[in-house]
Amino acid sequence: MQQTPAATEQLDDPEMGSTWFYSIVGIIIFIVFCLAVSVLFFDVKGDFVEERVIEETPTLSAPLRLEQKGLLGQYGSYTETVDDKTVERIRIPIERAIELKAAQSK
Repeated sequence: MQQTPAATEQLDDPEMGSTWFYSIVGIIIFIVFCLAVSVLFFDVKGDFVEERVIEETPTLSAPLRLEQKGLLGQYGSYTETVDDKTVERIRIPIERAIELKAAQSK
C-alpha cells in the first residue's frame, strides 16, 4: 500500500481589520499597564520618603544652636583632654580667626 501525501490546505491571510484591531488594543493595554505600574511605584516611593524625611528642626537643638552661635562671637577658654592630659584652650571670635588665617596665607 502506498501512502498518499497529506493534503495541505491553503490558509488565507487573516483579515486586515481584525489584525489591526487586536494590535491596537494590545498596545493600548500594554501602555495602560506600564503607566499603572509607574504610578504605583512612584506613589509608594513618595510615601516612603515622606515617612523618613523630617523637615522640621528639632526643638531640642534650637537652644543649643543659638548657644553655639553666641560662642562663635566671643573670647573664652575651655579645657580638653588630649592623650590623658588636660589642656586649656583659648577660644577667639570667628571673625578674628578668619583675619589671622588670611594674614598667614599672605
